Amino acid sequence: MSISEYWEKFLKDTNQNPDEVGFSGELSFDGNSVSGPERLTLVLNDKKTAVFTAFDSYGINREQLPVSGELYIVENASGEPVCIIEVTDVNLIPFGEVSWGIASREGEDESLEEWREKTRELMEEEGDICGFEFNDSSKVVCEIFRVIYR
Repeated sequence: MSISEYWEKFLKDTNQNPDEVGFSGELSFDGNSVSGPERLTLVLNDKKTAVFTAFDSYGINREQLPVSGELYIVENASGEPVCIIEVTDVNLIPFGEVSWGIASREGEDESLEEWREKTRELMEEEGDICGFEFNDSSKVVCEIFRVIYR
């Protein structure tokens, strides 16, 4: 099923008015990494309800920050739609101040220390590629979301 067909099915199944419900785009938690399929499973099982991005990458990539209420179609690695998520909250937090309460919503780590180590490494790599320095005072964008359609 195509993205547009999936969106139309969502609108019909949920009795949504297409003029009142905006489609914000597609997302993939699958990616090409080894852990990709596990991330998608976490999303589909409501275990992963947050994602973190380096704030600096938004400006460099000329992207607008996400806002509460946006709807995204989540695709699997083959580009097939599997669910729709709604962004329910967006937080801008210095990396060193992210609490376990919010970091644990990413659903992939057993402790704040493990989350910080893994996330710091990813953000530093992104900074090296995109041209920004990442450290504990760097801000991260935390998107909280929920699956609203499967």
